[in-house]
Order: sequence, then structure tokens, then C-alpha cells
Amino acid sequence: MKPIYRGILCFSALLSAQSLIAAEPPRLIFEAPDSLAPLAARLSEVNPHRFRSAMQLTGVDHPGLPIRVILARETSTLARRAPPWASGFAVSQADTIVIMPERVHAYPYHSLEAVLVHEVAHILIARSARGRPVPRWFDEGLAMVAAHTWGLEDRARLVWAMVAGRPISFDELDRLFKMDGADAQRAYVLAAALVRYILRNSGQSTPREILALLAKGVPFDEAFTQVTSLTLAEVETAFWAHQTMWSRWVPVATSSAMLWLAITLLALYAFRRRQKHALAVRRRWEEEDLEP
Repeated sequence: MKPIYRGILCFSALLSAQSLIAAEPPRLIFEAPDSLAPLAARLSEVNPHRFRSAMQLTGVDHPGLPIRVILARETSTLARRAPPWASGFAVSQADTIVIMPERVHAYPYHSLEAVLVHEVAHILIARSARGRPVPRWFDEGLAMVAAHTWGLEDRARLVWAMVAGRPISFDELDRLFKMDGADAQRAYVLAAALVRYILRNSGQSTPREILALLAKGVPFDEAFTQVTSLTLAEVETAFWAHQTMWSRWVPVATSSAMLWLAITLLALYAFRRRQKHALAVRRRWEEEDLEP
């Protein structure tokens, strides 16, 4: 590629990124019963930059229609429609999000604010793709990256997923999201790790470029290859090989006492931190006369 042409492309990409950063985020309309009104007020104050980052990641450059955000009690009809491990869900066609605050402390969410950004990201992904089908692992992985900082608990869960389970295909990963409990949590951590791997190796603009092609009617596998110059099968193989490479310190005898002790300590530490956070939130709710 000639230097002048390369410079034009870089300048164009820079202008595009700057316009996304400056974009106005979608307007959020909150609905909540009186008992959850203080939480709705708290969510209304989430830093708009978090939504702009999600817009940049997904390639949405305008706010679009307002997004309705419903906070639902555990006993509500909406909460009963969702899997018991789900803290929220998005209905992209209706520009609506439902959040169950009493479930927030289950992985992968670290806070009520993270749930909100995660679900808004789902609607942004659907808007960017203009409603075209997006694989569940890509959709959830992107939403995780948009709302979630990769921390100690994620690393511990990824180590466990590597050691306790075999490499799985993208199709199998999609099916894990339909399971309950540990299987669903494994799906979330693997999807997040996979999207982070793709961003690291193919660039931060990869998701929005793929979604832009989907919006034009290009099937996902073709769009993925056009943007990354790799097939899904090649990335799947490379991802699992990479995980094996960095974890090669694990002895062949994976039942080694030291290995399981290290994993257990990591998991216990992460669980303890989450427990303390949940207790602090519950105390704050009690102070605000909320009965979680």
C-alpha cells in the first residue's frame, strides 16, 4: 500500500473514531416501583462516557430512539420470565431493558451500573447490525467488554474453564448460554476472553466493521473473514491454542495438588470479594429503606 493512501485511511479512521467518541448517547427512560426508585435515580447518573465507549466499540454514531429501562422486583412477572441466574435482559426490537436488582451479584456482573451498560450494549449491537442475526458468543462477549473490566475473578474463572473443561466450538459455546448456573457462567467468561482475544489480534475497530457488514446483509462468517482475514474455524483453533500456550505451566497431571490449591484459592478470594461487595450494597439498600 502506498504511504499516501495509507495515511488517508488512517486519517479517515481517526475522524470516524473521534465522531463516535463525541456522539451523544441514547436517552434512557427509567421505570421502577417506588421501592426501587432510589436505584433508578442512581442509574440515571451513570457517566455518559461509559455508553459512548460502548457506541465506539459497536460503531453506533447517533443516539437513536430512547431506551426504556425497567427495574423489576424479584416477584414481578418480568423477573419470572427470565432465567434465575439472569440479572437483566434486553429486548432490542422494543428498545427495552429489564433489570432485576436483587440478582445483580451473580457473575458476570459486579454492579448495577455494569448491568445497565451491558444491556445497553446489546441494544447498540442490534442497532449497528440493523437487526441482522449476531452469534450469541459475539453479542455477549462484546457486551461484556463494553461493561466489564477484566479482573482477578475473570482470570480465575478462565483458568478453571481451561482446566475443568475441554475446548469447545463456537456453536457449542452458543448452546452453553442456554444452560443454567455454572455452564452459563462459563459461557460468559469464554465469550469475553474470546472477544478480547479478537480485539487484541485484529484491532479495536473489528467489531464495528463486522457489524457494519452485517447491516448490509453479509452473513456473519463472511463478514468476520472479510474484516480479520481469518475464518471462524482458524480463530477458534488459534484461541484455544493461545489459552493452552499461556497455561502450559499447568502440568500434564492436572489433578496436581498445587494446581487445584492455586485455583481454589483464586476462586475463594474472588468469591469473598464479591460477598463483601454484595453485603455493602445490601446495607446501603437497607439505609435507603429498600428491602432487597
